[in-house]
Amino acid sequence: MAGEPGVSPATVKVYDINTTPPTSRGEIRGDANGLPALRDLAIAEYGSAALSALDDTRRFDAWDTTALTQGRAYDSSGFGEHGLPTAVAASPNGAYVVGGWNSSAGDAAELVVYDATTAEVIYTAAHQGKAVMAGSIEFYGTLTFAVLKEPGTGRMHLWRLPPSPYHSSTLTLTAPSKVTALKQSTFSGRLTLSSGLPPGVQTLELYRWLPDGTSRPFQEITTAADGTYRFTDAPPSTGAFKYQVYWPANSWFRGSGSSVTVTVAPYEPTLTVTGPATGNVGERLEFSGTFGADGITFPRTTITVSRKVVSPDGTVTSKGLVKLIPAADGSFSFSDTPAAAGEHTYTVNLLGNSTIESASTTHVVTVLQAPA
Repeated sequence: MAGEPGVSPATVKVYDINTTPPTSRGEIRGDANGLPALRDLAIAEYGSAALSALDDTRRFDAWDTTALTQGRAYDSSGFGEHGLPTAVAASPNGAYVVGGWNSSAGDAAELVVYDATTAEVIYTAAHQGKAVMAGSIEFYGTLTFAVLKEPGTGRMHLWRLPPSPYHSSTLTLTAPSKVTALKQSTFSGRLTLSSGLPPGVQTLELYRWLPDGTSRPFQEITTAADGTYRFTDAPPSTGAFKYQVYWPANSWFRGSGSSVTVTVAPYEPTLTVTGPATGNVGERLEFSGTFGADGITFPRTTITVSRKVVSPDGTVTSKGLVKLIPAADGSFSFSDTPAAAGEHTYTVNLLGNSTIESASTTHVVTVLQAPA
């Protein structure tokens, strides 16, 4: 793009520099009256658009470098109708257009940051007593610079905008409808950028706090390219657990976070017992059982076993047999040697604790008198 400042009407020439020598692609002339005098010119959108700062337009224009036609405009200067568009530039990543405005008296300057796609004003900064110089807006990492000039002395000053990213981001976190102690629960959410573009794979920080205020180990999780993410957690106890995710931002988007507090319910055991259905008096009966699921480690708890015998003549006797500590995976076993015939009902009780709910089940064995 080439144009001569201060000449009216202005003409902007467009060249394709992928060829040797460069190939002329035409000229941007505006309407029948031509373009007002050119103050500044910049390339945007990776060469597909040209940005112009023209006298008396009260805006910055984007021009299609293929069709050579006018596209969107960037305006809304804080100086209103008295502002003069003086300098313009596009950020290296194509997300922003930064325009420099001067007051008509040349004694006040303003930098305005626009969303390159929507032309929305997303940041402004003003300076009194100086004017921004055409062609002086530049970028370095997260910083935006411009050069100011004192009208009376001609002294130059470097103006730096704060290193804050201009665009915002939104991070959501959704908890499952029910969270149970010791069981893996899946949490999900999404990182969304205000530009509407997919954020790509990003690293999130995950923090978790137990009901007593202590924290669990820090963890990093990653999003999919569309910003969605999932993670699982198995709360070690009941109570109120807080989960917080945070995205620490990048060069152009502010960071964001989200948190959720869930009330963790006690683990609901499924108590099962297996053993023989029949047996003989004097023979040892072996039983085994479990109340857990694969992959869960349970805190210490207690199981009691009692036996009720209904003899053939209808006599009922009951007795507590054993109290035992199940293994960490929830499994247990016990045995019994019947001394009399009849229907033997073994009742197994899981006493439970603050993390595991109580449970109970029975197993019936028909015990026969051994043949003589």
